[in-house]
Amino acid sequence: MSSRSKFDSRPAPLTWKTRVFFVAFVMTAACTSTPRGATPADLAKATSAVPAGSLAFDEHCASCHGHRGESVTGAAPSILGVGALPEFPRERDLNADPAAGDPELLKLQSQTRPAGAPWRDPFRTAQDLYRYVSKNMPLPADKAGTLSAEQYWSIVNFMLQAQGVSVPPEGVTESNASSVKL
Repeated sequence: MSSRSKFDSRPAPLTWKTRVFFVAFVMTAACTSTPRGATPADLAKATSAVPAGSLAFDEHCASCHGHRGESVTGAAPSILGVGALPEFPRERDLNADPAAGDPELLKLQSQTRPAGAPWRDPFRTAQDLYRYVSKNMPLPADKAGTLSAEQYWSIVNFMLQAQGVSVPPEGVTESNASSVKL
C-alpha cells in the first residue's frame, strides 16, 4: 500500500525508467538538432575557393553574422547554411535595428513599396545579393557601402561558395551576376 493518502494531489514520483527515458530523449534531441550556419566542410571549400572573400567576411561581416554565418547578435539574420538567404526574410526588428525606426527612411520606403511588400527585394540572383550587400552593409549605417567593389564581390563569392551555389569558374562578377541563380 502506498504511503500517500487518496487526497494527496501531488503527482506520483517518476520511476527510474521514466527518468532514464527522459534524459535519453533530451540528449538525443540536443544531438540531432541542426546547427545554424555553414558546415565546416562548406566553409573550408569556400575559404579555399575565395580566400580574399573569407578574410573580408571575417573582418566586415562575422562580428554580427558569425564566422559560420549563423547570426551571433540575434538582430542579424543567419546568412550561411540551411535556411539562409531566404527569398522573403523576416521583417526588421524595430527594437534591435535602430535604423529600422528612422522616420525619414520609413517614409521613403513606404512611398516606394506596395502595401504588404517585404522591406527588401528578394534574393533571386547573385546580382540581387550584391546590390543589397554593397548598399546596406556593413553596419552601422554610416559604414554601409564603404567597402570597395572588389571586396563586396569577394564577400558575395565567398557566401555563394559556402551556400553551395554553382558559381562560374571565374567567379561571380558584375558581368555574369544576374545569370547566377540562388
